[in-house]
Amino acid sequence: MNVAGLVLAGGRSSRYGRQKLFEAHQGKPLYQQSIAAMQHAGISSIYIVTNQELAPAFQNHRVIIDENPYGGPLRALHTAMEKMSAERFEWLQVLAGDVPYIDGATVSTILQATKQHPNSDIILPTTDGRNQPLHAAYHMRCLPALRELVKKESSMKALYDAVDAYRLPFPSDHLAFININRPEDWRHEP
Repeated sequence: MNVAGLVLAGGRSSRYGRQKLFEAHQGKPLYQQSIAAMQHAGISSIYIVTNQELAPAFQNHRVIIDENPYGGPLRALHTAMEKMSAERFEWLQVLAGDVPYIDGATVSTILQATKQHPNSDIILPTTDGRNQPLHAAYHMRCLPALRELVKKESSMKALYDAVDAYRLPFPSDHLAFININRPEDWRHEP
């Protein structure tokens, strides 16, 4: 099974007040936590999906530039899949760039589910019935659906409603799904 990692790192951080991806967490920029989690899960091909403005900050990484920036994660995933469609990857493990507590064990659990449910198009983690699409694994089979959806939709829900999504439950208190939206979110660190 060939898997690539995608770190979605192209948002405005408007609720945060400045670009949160570069805030220090455990001595490194926040987005690097997602990279480290994927590496610990055995993913060696990792790409940063970002916009033209932020791209220079990721010069030491493989970068995919979203030509339609700030369109949300559905459009970012579509851009990445289009640009990677000629590659050998079957699955794309997506992580947001603002999840400080993501770990390799969580990513490994998601990737293991891709082997257990090979006919699923998405392995979609859930917590308390809430879908976590910015932690999901997406099969390249999603590309045709994405091509149609981005013409009229912006919600990730549209994708996992349109294809076969296997919902993978995690405990409600699983820290890996916490993201940082505002500076005060750091005050609630575990």
